Amino acid sequence: MKKSLLALAVASVAFSSVATAATVYDKDGTSVEMYGRVQSVFYSTHAATNSYSDLSTQTSGRLGFNLRTPLTANIAAYANAEWDVADNDKTKNDETGDDSFDLRRLYVGTDFGTYGKLQAGRFEDAIYWNVTSYSDIYEDWGCLGQLSDGDKRDGMIMYSWSGYGINFMATYGTAKDAQSVEGAWESGESLDLDNAYAVGLGYTTPDVLFGPISINVGYGSANIQSDSAYAGNYDSYDNYAASLVWGSVDVGPYLAAVWNMRDFNMLNGVDDYTVQGVEAVVAYGFENGVSIRTGYQWLNTEYYVDNNKDADAHIIPVYVNYNVTPNFNVWAEARFDVGSDDEFYTYTGDTYDLTENVYSVGARYSF
Repeated sequence: MKKSLLALAVASVAFSSVATAATVYDKDGTSVEMYGRVQSVFYSTHAATNSYSDLSTQTSGRLGFNLRTPLTANIAAYANAEWDVADNDKTKNDETGDDSFDLRRLYVGTDFGTYGKLQAGRFEDAIYWNVTSYSDIYEDWGCLGQLSDGDKRDGMIMYSWSGYGINFMATYGTAKDAQSVEGAWESGESLDLDNAYAVGLGYTTPDVLFGPISINVGYGSANIQSDSAYAGNYDSYDNYAASLVWGSVDVGPYLAAVWNMRDFNMLNGVDDYTVQGVEAVVAYGFENGVSIRTGYQWLNTEYYVDNNKDADAHIIPVYVNYNVTPNFNVWAEARFDVGSDDEFYTYTGDTYDLTENVYSVGARYSF
């Protein structure tokens, strides 16, 4: 299978970061790779990267390390540490605009070869890596319908296995405070979790015309610590996801469709509610390093106080990228509103203001 799917690349559990990672140490099978990036992005008015939604430029960076050492002839230990840094990042520090240096992923694991991998630390659950990551191919204006895209959580344990075209992942989240739960509008999308689990299963065919076809499904659930300050009226939620993908996001045609739904169970007489989304992707990557990506994204939310009221968001993202060299790329991206309800901004706790068309232009150096 010459072409690789996006999610199969990121779902290798070692989460190989970038092709340009530099090996800074390699002896007797023990290796240390360093990778990172520095980028600057210009945002249009209403892109909400500053307190006043004015024109702005955001400069940020990322630094990470991949470590690996053999334990036996067939077993190896590995680890990853990755941080994001940004100047005046309002989105990470509320309205203060302080410079940030934030942990993105952190985990240690054991690779048992044909018997799979086991790791623990901070990362996304099995639904993201095995099901919904296929449509995570934009810079800023994608992932509206992906309810687990931002849910990097602490205290995670994951087992994964792949072979014969099958990909399997299972994650368990231990009790942790102030964890990301997208769709929990009342609590600002942060909840104290008692426990959580998720499973993802997928099958990928050999190449069919322009690439392999992948079918994936996932289910997850979480219980909320009801005695915490973050809990509010939340008791638990169930998460469902499915995706269908064809082709490679790197070169040639690429088609993907992702569905995700979270069903929240509430306390204190508050009505249960659901948040669900769909993302469709059409992309093409040229041999000269240019890629064009677009699609359609829909997100529906019920108002958590009264589930007889709901609101929809409909957007079309457009993204054009040019890999000038393996280390340097430039891009332009836009988000167009195609009928989002005005109430959506209110129902989501002032989280998403999608009625304005926005754009961004960026440049990145990777190493």
